[in-house]
Amino acid sequence: MMDGTANSNVEVNQRTAFGSTATQIGQQNNYYGISPDQACQMVVDLFMQNFPKLQDIARETAEIRATELCNEAIQKISSHGIQDFSSFADPDVQYILYEAQKNYARFGTSEMLENLSELIAKRVEHNDDLVLKVAIDKAIEIAPLLSQAQLNYLSLLFIYTRTQTNTIKTIQDLQVQFNYYISLLGKADFNSISYLNMLGCLQLGLHDIIDHLSKTYGFPKNEVEKNCPELIKNLSGDYMPSHIGVILAITNLEVQNGPKLNPQIWVR
Repeated sequence: MMDGTANSNVEVNQRTAFGSTATQIGQQNNYYGISPDQACQMVVDLFMQNFPKLQDIARETAEIRATELCNEAIQKISSHGIQDFSSFADPDVQYILYEAQKNYARFGTSEMLENLSELIAKRVEHNDDLVLKVAIDKAIEIAPLLSQAQLNYLSLLFIYTRTQTNTIKTIQDLQVQFNYYISLLGKADFNSISYLNMLGCLQLGLHDIIDHLSKTYGFPKNEVEKNCPELIKNLSGDYMPSHIGVILAITNLEVQNGPKLNPQIWVR
């Protein structure tokens, strides 16, 4: 099963080597338990009670940002088909929400708002999956430490080392995919591998991108070599995204209107 994009040539086949498939989350019709407004007020109150005391203007800004992040996260949670916000009363969820609010209150960038709110939505959606929620927790802590170019690099590395696109049938289809991801993620930082590794975003995994693409899609290696842009070739190396890197890569793709992918396929 897959989640598509506007261009069918950039759909990603969400399968691991063992043939796992994504699971659809059913829609619920009514809120139950804690309402969105109650959930938001709860976590904003918690934030304001625990955030270091600031001067009045700074405190007001911090509260505005904390509320903004909470509202954005709730909108995204609802868009994921979740109507139950009772997890906001869970101390484990409250802890990571507080971490996210602290960072957004400090920096307040639009990119951070998008990434953190999407990560929170994923955290609430997967609250019963231990491995996945731990990876998301770490991603929430690390996301504010990364630039957009570093996130783009993780997304490119993820796409070209961990996924397969089942609509690619010809070398021309592969070219279309190259062009799509370069337009979406082309401003990528290839010089921060040591930094990303230090933060736990990478794991060892030797790979030759040309050889990998040739084997994945069954195209002659020389044809892939001839048509592959230098940006994609430069992904060859000694690292692949770790569980944390996969979460950050998938979230970055979604925030930038790329394919929507189920992290449970890769993080388990």
